[in-house]
Amino acid sequence: MKTSNMIFTKACMVLAATALVNVSCTDDFLKQDPLSFYNPENTYTTESGLQSALAMCDYGLKEMLMDGNGNVMPMASLYFMTDIGLYGKTDAGDMQDDFANKITPTSGMKGGGDENAMSRFWDRTWNSVTFANTIISNVGKVEGLDPTLRDEYLGRAYFHRAYAYYHGVLLFGDIPLITKLIEVPKQNYKSTSKEAIFQMLVHDLEFAVKHVSPQKEIGYIGTVNQEACKQLLIKCYLVVGEYQKAEQLATDLINNHGLALMNAPFGTNVSSGNPETWPVERNVIWDLHRGVNITDASNTEMIMPILNYYAEGFISYPQMRAMCVHWSNGIIRDPHNLGSPTYNYARTAGEYDAKLDWVRAMGRGIGCFRTSYHYN
Repeated sequence: MKTSNMIFTKACMVLAATALVNVSCTDDFLKQDPLSFYNPENTYTTESGLQSALAMCDYGLKEMLMDGNGNVMPMASLYFMTDIGLYGKTDAGDMQDDFANKITPTSGMKGGGDENAMSRFWDRTWNSVTFANTIISNVGKVEGLDPTLRDEYLGRAYFHRAYAYYHGVLLFGDIPLITKLIEVPKQNYKSTSKEAIFQMLVHDLEFAVKHVSPQKEIGYIGTVNQEACKQLLIKCYLVVGEYQKAEQLATDLINNHGLALMNAPFGTNVSSGNPETWPVERNVIWDLHRGVNITDASNTEMIMPILNYYAEGFISYPQMRAMCVHWSNGIIRDPHNLGSPTYNYARTAGEYDAKLDWVRAMGRGIGCFRTSYHYN
C-alpha cells in the first residue's frame, strides 16, 4: 500500500511539473498591447496635442501667483526683503523670526508654510518654458494646420515663454536660455545675460502681437490675447530702454482695444463679509475688486484674466489670511495692555458685538507680511 501511494504521489508530481512547464513556456503575455503611446512624436503632432500643452501654459500663469499655501503666498514672497515690506510674524522659527542674523542665500526657498516661494518661482519658470518650447518645436509638424492658426499657436507660445523668462530673469538675473526641447540628458547649462534674453523676448513678442487675435475675436476668456501680448511687450520695452516704443504701444493698447479706467459702479453688487460690521457703500473701487466682476463684460480694465473659479484646477488663494494683521487673538496687547476689540468671539458669547466682527467681515489675518519702515 505504501509503495502504491509513493508511485501515485510521484506521478502527480510529474504531471504537475509537466503542466507547469507547459504553462510557463510562453511569454506572450509580456508583450505590450497599448491603445496608444504617450510621447512627443505621437502627442504633439496634432492640434489637440498643441491645445493640451497650451492649457498647461495657461495654468502656469496661475501657479506663478498662487500655490495653495495659506501663509506665505508667492505674491507675498516678491515683497520680502524689498523696500516695500518684509516678513511680519515673529513666532515662525527658522530664519523667519530673525532675518538680520539667520538668513542665508537659500533660506526658506522650498516654499510652503512660513517659507518663501523662491524655489517654486524657479521651478515654475522652467515648467512654463518647457511647455512653451513643446509648442514651438512641434507646431510645424501638425499636418493640415492652417498657416494663420499655426502662427497664432506660435505667438501664444512665445508669450508664455516670454512671461516665464520675464519673471525668471528679473528674479534670478542671468539664467540659461533654452529655446527648444531638451531631447537628451544635459548638464552643461550656461547662463545667458539678461540683456540678451530680453532682446529675444522683444523679438518674440513683436511676432506675437502681429499674429495673436484680439480678445473680441476669441469668444472666450482666460487664454492669451493680443492685448496681453502688447502689455507684456510694453514691459519688455521698458526693461531694454525702448521708452518711446513702450509709450506708443501703450497708447495704441488703450485707444484701439476698448480699454479704459472704470469710473462708476458696475457688475454684481457684493456685500462685505459682515454688513453689520462693515456696511460698504458701493463704489467703483469696491466693484473692481470683487472676483465676479473682474471678468464682467462691462469691465473695460480687463486685459486677460487668470481664471480660478471651479473645482478642477482651483488653487486656494487666502490673501486676507496671509496679508492682514493678526487682530483676532486676545493674547496680543498694545502698550496699554488693551486687547483687540475684534477678538474672535463666538456669536453666542455675551461679549460678541456684531458691529465689531471684523474677523468675519475681512478674514482672520495672521500677519505674514507687513510694510517696511521705508515704505511707510
